[in-house]
Amino acid sequence: MHLERSVPMHLLTDLLERWKSSIHVEDIGGENERESVRAFTLQKCIEELESAIQK
Repeated sequence: MHLERSVPMHLLTDLLERWKSSIHVEDIGGENERESVRAFTLQKCIEELESAIQK
């Protein structure tokens, strides 16, 4: 059985803001490979969530 849930928009926007504030531009492509991958992946998640919200 498929269960559908709703997430209030203010919670999604708060989440996006927290994610955005945790990314440092110098981390993307930086020397620390782990932080670089984390920052890049998080940026992609942000883009995907913003795109889904706009639909």
